[in-house]
Order: sequence, then structure tokens, then C-alpha cells
Amino acid sequence: MAKDFETSVESVSEEELVEKYQQHFDKNMALKLLVKLRKATRNKPKVVAGAAGAIVNSLGSLISALDNPATPTKMKALIIGAIGYILLPLDLIPDVMPAVGYTDDLASAAGVVAAVAAYSNFSLEELDKYIDSLKK
Repeated sequence: MAKDFETSVESVSEEELVEKYQQHFDKNMALKLLVKLRKATRNKPKVVAGAAGAIVNSLGSLISALDNPATPTKMKALIIGAIGYILLPLDLIPDVMPAVGYTDDLASAAGVVAAVAAYSNFSLEELDKYIDSLKK
């Protein structure tokens, strides 16, 4: 039994595993959260926007790096996990709690965001242009 499991694991490539995870990953949910948080925080000072404002940069960077074909497969797996944790409303500190709800999400994603920074071209200006185009 164990040998069969080992054989099946060895026969699946990293790319196939990431592709399998991406089938259960809804990028639209991540984009909707990104837009919602940016709309709520873009006209507020950083100190007022707090963790929700900071999560906009983190989530935007993660989505951008995930879309980059040059991002290594192992990094994409980490990105999917980090985005999943951000999207999950019930975690260590529930996201519905004002001011502090996203702090655990931000802390958990920080390492992944730093690791994939070279693969991300996210900018708040481009996100704002996209949001403004939705209004038309």
C-alpha cells in the first residue's frame, strides 16, 4: 500500500499538483476582495486604513506573482496557500473584526509576499485605474 502511494506521488509533477490546486482556487474571489478592500481604504490615511490597507498590497502582489509565467511552480503553490488563508474568513482572528481582522492574514502572508516580490508588478495606481473602469 505505501509503495503504491509513493509511486503515485512520484508520477505527479509539481506543475500538475499546482494545476490541481488552482482548479479549487477561485481567483475571482481574490480579485473581488482586493477591489472591495481598496475601495474601502484608498481615500483614507494609512494609519486609518490599517491592516485592511496593508492587505491590499500583499494580496495584489500575490495575485500579480501568481499570474506571472516566470514564477516558479513551488512559489505558485505557496502563493495559492497564502491567498487561500487571506480569503478564508474564519481564521486565527476573524476577518469581520474591525481594525484587527486582517492582521493575522497579513502576518501569515508576509513571508510569501517577500519571497515572490521579484515576480510581482502590482501597483496601486493600476488597481485604481481598474476600479475606476468598473464604474463606467
